[in-house]
Amino acid sequence: MRDPRPVAQVIEEEGVAAAIGLKHVASLLYTYRCTLSCRHCCFYCSPRRPATHASLDDAVGWLMQLHQTDRVIHIAGGEAMMYFTQLLDLCRAANRHNAAPHFIETNATFARNQAVTYERLSMLRDAGVRGLLISADPYHQRLCPPANRKRCRDVAVEVFGERNVAAADHSLEELQDLRDIGRDEARLGEWTRRHPPLLSGRAGDELARFFADRPASDLTDAMWHGGEGDPSCRQEFDPETMWEIHIDPYGNLETCCLIVLGNVHEKTLPEFMRDGFLGRSPVIDAVYHEGPLGLLRLAVDRGYQPRAGYPQKCGLCWEVRKFLRPHFPDVLGPDEVYVPDPSD
Repeated sequence: MRDPRPVAQVIEEEGVAAAIGLKHVASLLYTYRCTLSCRHCCFYCSPRRPATHASLDDAVGWLMQLHQTDRVIHIAGGEAMMYFTQLLDLCRAANRHNAAPHFIETNATFARNQAVTYERLSMLRDAGVRGLLISADPYHQRLCPPANRKRCRDVAVEVFGERNVAAADHSLEELQDLRDIGRDEARLGEWTRRHPPLLSGRAGDELARFFADRPASDLTDAMWHGGEGDPSCRQEFDPETMWEIHIDPYGNLETCCLIVLGNVHEKTLPEFMRDGFLGRSPVIDAVYHEGPLGLLRLAVDRGYQPRAGYPQKCGLCWEVRKFLRPHFPDVLGPDEVYVPDPSD
């Protein structure tokens, strides 16, 4: 249940970091391109992805629509800070419509020195951004220097205030240990089992081996945001309960489950949220009512040979969606989500 207070009030009284959990989130996935190729990425983001990002006009309009959801609004990716000039222009333009994002999500690779970090975060603050979310885990730190992440967090707290920074206060030694874990397969396997990622995209391909397979009928584990014991995925596809809403650079409307619910070039986000998503596709209806077992049924009807077991509820969904994609290309896309980077 989301906090009944308006999001602006929650952010003012509690800060951005706390508001994320209280109000849930809605995001503009500005780009699928990223400075890193993390092994837990539920897309296939990498530096080799096309240099595609949302246009200024589209992005401003979509941020305005996202703000109508009464959620905490952020810009994510990929790594949006790769396009800092365009990102800053976007935040400034959106702020003129009272639609600046509440926070930016970053992997901190941009924070190569104190001057650059302070300048960029200060400019974002002056453009209406209220805070920052900064990743830190063995997957990111394997590739992103620990000093970048430490610097980014320290400067973000100075610029935005601590309660507006969603980032654990890791020491350099702790960040270096995360880096060491990410580069040691045995330790990474232990970490991954203790902190299960969503086994979709590159994560589904590279990290599923750390988990034991179980019969599909036993997979009622919780998704990222709850639902344990329920084989359906109703919670992630009901406008009232879904944790996160994404609009990607192509206008695709998605949840964390990477199934396209519609396109905001065709209908506005508020209209989608009012009308719901049932009836748009057999894929959406199946996962809403039956979860991955419903998708498995669709796949078997089209020639899929089930495996004896799968590592996770979301891992089953991922394996079946890869098979189903040619049959339902309108809801199982885009390429950046389903097609591996050639270097993977």
